[in-house]
Amino acid sequence: MSLDPSIIGRFKVLGTLGSGAMGTVYLAEDPLLKRALAIKVVREGTGDAEVLLRFKREAEISARLNHPNAVTVFDVGEERDLGPYLVMEYVEGESLSDRIRRGPLDPDEAVGLLIQAADALEAVHGLGILHRDIKPDNFMVAKDGRLKLMDFGIARGDQGRLTTTSSFLGTPAYAAPEVLNGAKARPASDQWALVLTAFEMLTGTLPFAADSVGATLYRIVHEAPQWPQDFPPALAAVFGKALEKDPEQRFPDLTSFLRALIEALPLAPERQSAHLAQLASTAPVKATGTLRIERLAPATSLRHRWFWRGGALLAVLGLGFFFLRPEPSRVLSIESRPAGAEVFLDGTSLGRTPLRQVVVKGKADLLRLEKPDFLPLAYHLKAEDKDLALRLQPAPFQVQVASDPPGAEIFLDGEAKGKTPAAVEIPGEGSHQLRLDLEGYQSWLAVPERHKPLPDPIHLQKHRGKKGPGDGKIRKFFKGIFQ
Repeated sequence: MSLDPSIIGRFKVLGTLGSGAMGTVYLAEDPLLKRALAIKVVREGTGDAEVLLRFKREAEISARLNHPNAVTVFDVGEERDLGPYLVMEYVEGESLSDRIRRGPLDPDEAVGLLIQAADALEAVHGLGILHRDIKPDNFMVAKDGRLKLMDFGIARGDQGRLTTTSSFLGTPAYAAPEVLNGAKARPASDQWALVLTAFEMLTGTLPFAADSVGATLYRIVHEAPQWPQDFPPALAAVFGKALEKDPEQRFPDLTSFLRALIEALPLAPERQSAHLAQLASTAPVKATGTLRIERLAPATSLRHRWFWRGGALLAVLGLGFFFLRPEPSRVLSIESRPAGAEVFLDGTSLGRTPLRQVVVKGKADLLRLEKPDFLPLAYHLKAEDKDLALRLQPAPFQVQVASDPPGAEIFLDGEAKGKTPAAVEIPGEGSHQLRLDLEGYQSWLAVPERHKPLPDPIHLQKHRGKKGPGDGKIRKFFKGIFQ
């Protein structure tokens, strides 16, 4: 689409609010209700099945979540020559990420926003939904100080039960260590991301930041958080507990975390008391599945009341009008750790991971992933599968072990494996220690690596001051020659 549209549905486009890889968000006006709206439109050429499913998901969740700190989706539609779109509440203000770029927030301001964010997130969890992409970019801060959670495009839920998917989506820097390790996502994963957001609001940095995505992910999984210089010990204690690698060692909920944070921050006594009182009185909104559109968009005529009530019925059913069309196929997103695995579906190659927007027709069953140096992985597709993240196990490998002199005892991680020369199988997972022992010689140690052969032979070094086999006879021989 070379030119921005002037009309989308019945809405008049006033300008562009932002643009990204997936599409554009326009500022628009409802000519009937005379209010500003934001309309999200898929970029031309990306209106495929996966994007439609994400639009549907966002509309469904917004319909179920009626919360003052969550952006509301009012309508869904599909425009010819434009594609699907979402009509959303327009929040006049800035994203939380833009606010952070101007510098760390005052503790009093930060706490006020965090209480609203936690209230919205706990309401989401109360619906049995995981957001899975909590970060400053997905919060809007209105000019009046209200905070709004948005972007439920990759959120997941299952009829009130929390999702058990282990696939990783979202923003890597805010991912919880258990998710990066392949564990199932759960509310603690969203809570971890909000704790990182809180840390960034107060310091302007992230505690696991590194020069690359890979290094950042390694720090999240393996290293302790890094505090800024002169970071107060009381705050370090709160964030240290909230950022434990084991979810069971963290605060049990966001209310407990925020209470500890408020008590550790340098707040005036009256502000601390006010925030604690606000936290104590804030109860998560438990959605009932009923969308009260009349409150969000009051009708001005009988025709409009019929329109909004009809829209409410579709929203409650989890359907926009363009989603009523039957879906003849399934859409899969397939990732592997590590990436680059060849994917076969019932024997037919689909390409290499990561794979997006794979349309699967019919009763496809067996998914098989193959990658050199890794064990083949077979996975039978389930009806509910949509976003898959599959972990490949490194295959074992062999090393040839020969020594000079021969006959050395071979030990792998302390377990005897015979004597040199011999072929030794090394497990693919983790690192392992290879040791050679021979009487009169120093032990030889190494960590075998795939595709890196050992020295052939391995020259063993004699113990200093100790005689090796035959050493005494050789000395007597030379002594007899020179006498």
